[in-house]
Amino acid sequence: MMTFAFIDSVQGWWHGLSFAPQVFYGIGLVAGFVSLLLALLAVLGLEHHDSIDGLGHGGVDHGGGGIFSVKPLTGFFLGFGWAGGLALDQGLSMPLALLCAFAAGGALMAVVVAMFRGILAMRSDGTVRIADSVGAVGTVYVTLPADKAVGGQVTVNFHGRQETFSALNAASRALLSGEKVKVVAAIDSATLLVEPLA
Repeated sequence: MMTFAFIDSVQGWWHGLSFAPQVFYGIGLVAGFVSLLLALLAVLGLEHHDSIDGLGHGGVDHGGGGIFSVKPLTGFFLGFGWAGGLALDQGLSMPLALLCAFAAGGALMAVVVAMFRGILAMRSDGTVRIADSVGAVGTVYVTLPADKAVGGQVTVNFHGRQETFSALNAASRALLSGEKVKVVAAIDSATLLVEPLA
């Protein structure tokens, strides 16, 4: 019953609006729906990473860092629609309502862009770039079999951090736990190629 009462209330409010506020609020409602949908997709891990202007982190936008990606544009229309509708409700003229709408839309768009770029920067700062470890000295953590056989691990210090990676041994002898090694190459995102330091 409460749901029907709410729907009736919304319909009454909507039909009581003139054309211009309906346009503004319509834009705001659609943008709000898209925002909720994007949030739901993000929670479910089904988020699409879009890029139009390539202004995201590292030249690639990953779902919100670029000015013209879906999230910032949705934020713009959300602010634009609701601010314009509320301005008309307060008795402002159409030019002033449009000014308020563009200002609110632009401000919300800027907030969304800054927020997602901040998130991307934190992800980048907290993500170990395994290729940066090439040339670093490490220590065998789990014995490395000879001739690039799998099963060993090393700990490597680089950029002020200590990280543990799977490793392959370029030498023809096994390297025991505690031996020092030099990182020769990054094989993939989790595996290094190493050789004895001495």
